[in-house]
Amino acid sequence: MSLQNVPVCRGCSRHWEEEELCPDCQKWKAEYPSYAFKHTALYQYNTFIKEWIEAYKYTGDYRLGELFKKEIQSFLLKQKKQVVPIPISDKSKQLRGFNQVEGLLDFAGVAYTSVLIHCGTGEKQSSKDRKMRMLSPQPFVVDKSLKMNIKGKHLILVDDIYTTGRTFFHAADCLMRNGAQSIETFSVSR
Repeated sequence: MSLQNVPVCRGCSRHWEEEELCPDCQKWKAEYPSYAFKHTALYQYNTFIKEWIEAYKYTGDYRLGELFKKEIQSFLLKQKKQVVPIPISDKSKQLRGFNQVEGLLDFAGVAYTSVLIHCGTGEKQSSKDRKMRMLSPQPFVVDKSLKMNIKGKHLILVDDIYTTGRTFFHAADCLMRNGAQSIETFSVSR
């Protein structure tokens, strides 16, 4: 279901009918008080999105990355912000053969800067329960050769799915500590 005509949390795009931030965003706000919360998701996570992710990301049907190209392009090209994809581990890239987020951006014809490097263990977030995801250590560092590309810039981080927000907050924290001026986030699904 598209989130365009559904009441959502103004922080994370979760289906939410209240005016204040949802409970998840309130917890994130306590942990990251200086972070401006602004996430946009195209669709609510549902059976179709789950099956699409399974086929595209885990089965490796790369062509399925083309499915949302118009929506991704339409949203990101209006933003006038530098696009930064969430990286994947070397282990995931070897298994999959591609970074699913970069694939989505490539199909949409959206330019991006791969300034983040995944230096974590490579354990898939999908294999963890909520508590384990929330306790995950920082898996990202900024590529030192690209650090000047983000200093003072307005960025938009892109991932395929927003589940708990942990990945986005790790990435945003890393980028802010390295000089980014502002960060918003975007995903296909929430």
